[in-house]
Amino acid sequence: MIYFLIGAVVIFLLFALAIATYSTAQLEDTFDKCNNVPCNRKITGGEFALELTNKVFNSKISVGRTKGYLNDGYSSKSKMVVLSEATCDVASVGALTVVAHEFGHAKQDLTNSKKFKLNKTLSKIVRIIGYFMFPFAIIGLFLFLIFPEMYYIGLTCLAISLGIFILAISLKLATIPLEKDASKKGLQLLRETETFDEEEMKLAKELLNSALLTYIGDFLRSILWWTFLTKKSKLF
Repeated sequence: MIYFLIGAVVIFLLFALAIATYSTAQLEDTFDKCNNVPCNRKITGGEFALELTNKVFNSKISVGRTKGYLNDGYSSKSKMVVLSEATCDVASVGALTVVAHEFGHAKQDLTNSKKFKLNKTLSKIVRIIGYFMFPFAIIGLFLFLIFPEMYYIGLTCLAISLGIFILAISLKLATIPLEKDASKKGLQLLRETETFDEEEMKLAKELLNSALLTYIGDFLRSILWWTFLTKKSKLF
């Protein structure tokens, strides 16, 4: 039985490592592919973003710009979609797809999605308590190993540290369906605005599926955080 469990753990670790390593490279390859396909409407990602915020979102969402590559995002606090240079200045299927996805998050926010609001609230809480994970782990190990008479206190500190870690990776797991829903809403925006034809929609779906895989990879990297086998994932 023990060998079966060890084998199962090893297989899981290898599988998780493969997905975590593959996901980021897959997204970059798919984005580069889609970003080299000009969109039929001949508008840049920035122009499409302004069109969406003015015609669909009634100017409730602002558009910002940042340097970088694939670091686009949506801020619920400032109600702003922030676009990277690779998205903002390019008139491609890839750029417009990324814009649509980020406005999918904006739609989640403005429609008062309970899951979206809860995720944002929990993210703030986990970010704060995350500062205590390492101190509790260090204190717990110290008491557990050096002061046997304080065994239970050390064990409690280690349990708290482990609980914070589990909460962090659970939040990453809960993020996956939110990202999938944002992509679904983004595709709806592309259809409603008649931005893409059928061939472009196929490429958009391919890119968004690759993007979703990166969130699965990020979740798996978080699980593998303690193994030092893969690139570190931001826990908090």
